[in-house]
Amino acid sequence: MKELKKIVADTKRELEREKREREREKREFEQLRSYLTALAPQQGIDSLPRSLLAQTDDQGTGQPPSNNEISLSIE
Repeated sequence: MKELKKIVADTKRELEREKREREREKREFEQLRSYLTALAPQQGIDSLPRSLLAQTDDQGTGQPPSNNEISLSIE
């Protein structure tokens, strides 16, 4: 019976330690999320520069040209 009580007490201590660790990780996550939110505010497509929206490829797909589609002109 004494051994069983020791096991129960050890288990309770371990569970309490794990709970504190989860709470610490949650606080760190919330701090990181808050920092990132402040660093990069939410922006919709309306906030993109019009020049970026106007870039399309020759096929009219609305996608900017890929690197192999860039052409150079000599003047």
